[in-house]
Amino acid sequence: MKTIFTALTALLISFSVFSQNDYSDLLIIQADTDWEKLIKHAERYTQKGSTEKDAEPYYYLAYGLYKISFQATRSDAYKNAYKESFTAIGKMLRYDKSGDVQAAQSEFINEMKLSLLEIIQNETDNEEYRRAFGWAMRLYKFGRDYAPALYIEGALRSRNNDQSTARIKWEEGNKLTKDAQIGDWSEADQKLLMLGLYESAKALVDLRQPDKAKEMMDIGAPYFEEDKRWQAQYDEIVN
Repeated sequence: MKTIFTALTALLISFSVFSQNDYSDLLIIQADTDWEKLIKHAERYTQKGSTEKDAEPYYYLAYGLYKISFQATRSDAYKNAYKESFTAIGKMLRYDKSGDVQAAQSEFINEMKLSLLEIIQNETDNEEYRRAFGWAMRLYKFGRDYAPALYIEGALRSRNNDQSTARIKWEEGNKLTKDAQIGDWSEADQKLLMLGLYESAKALVDLRQPDKAKEMMDIGAPYFEEDKRWQAQYDEIVN
């Protein structure tokens, strides 16, 4: 019991650095794993004039929605909870001007990204490109200049016969990754980038542009050579 109390106290202190408002009630509800209650209480803060632009309530809202989405017995009111969790996390990031909340909750953010990666990967593996596109658009909740999203969108635009937009997205992605420290990115960001580069390269191969496909894979080559899945994909495209 003492350990739990100490952990909660530490979290409360850390959150007090981010905001003048007290969200200890949300932290306690989160610790109790009562997701429906957490959602309702967090929503109240996002609807109050004094707190509607604070980042922390949107984190708790996203967390509750995300967790409840995996409960088979959840009510119909939360049938779209998974999708709504990304809307909430997007607002959290928008209002988190200092980046402190994002830094503190990076583990949860990465968990969300990896769950979305799995869905998009499954859809592309099954060549369900239109369905994959709908999910991929949620990656922009993590930022309009989120490079992995640009490559994935480019690949899916190409599959949906929108080559002009695909080229624009690939060019935007190339500008962002040119001087990026990709090796320092999180696991989720790296895996999403791998997916985007590979799917883009496959689309270029099908367009009979093997040299451009190789260039696409070479963006990730210096960073992902130890990844077995990536190496197999690289050999498929390049060798």
